[in-house]
Amino acid sequence: MFKILSHTADIALEVQAANLESLFTEASRGWKEMVFEDSETRPAETRSVRLSSPEAEDLLVQWLSELNYFLTVRQWVFHQCELVSLQRSGVMWELDAQVSGEALDPARHYIYFDIKAVTYHQLEIKETNGGGYQVRIVFDI
Repeated sequence: MFKILSHTADIALEVQAANLESLFTEASRGWKEMVFEDSETRPAETRSVRLSSPEAEDLLVQWLSELNYFLTVRQWVFHQCELVSLQRSGVMWELDAQVSGEALDPARHYIYFDIKAVTYHQLEIKETNGGGYQVRIVFDI
C-alpha cells in the first residue's frame, strides 16, 4: 500500500509492507504511479539491478534513483519488479532485482512528475507494531 503526498517543490510517498523486500517493491510501484499515473507500460525487456549499502535507507534511495536513472538517462520506462531479493551480509545490505520495462515512447508515456532527486529528508524505515515496515520518501521535483 502506498499514498502520494504533494508539496510545491517536493512530493512524498508513504509506503507500508509486510517485509523489507515488499517495502522496496511497493516503493517502486509508488514511484511509477507518481511519475506516470495512468500511462500504459509494457514488460518488453528485463534488466538486472544490483546495489549495496551499509544502510537500508541509503539502499532504498539508490533503488529509486536507479529507476529514475533508467528513465531520465537511458530513456527506459520501468514496468514492474519481476524479482527483488534483499539481504544483509555482515555490515552491508544487498539488493538484487530483475525489473521489466520498455523504451520511452512520448506518444504513450506522459511524465506527470519529473523527479530531480530522491532525497534523504526525514527518511527512516520503521518497523510497525504489526511486524511490517513503513517509510516516507521525499522526492525533489
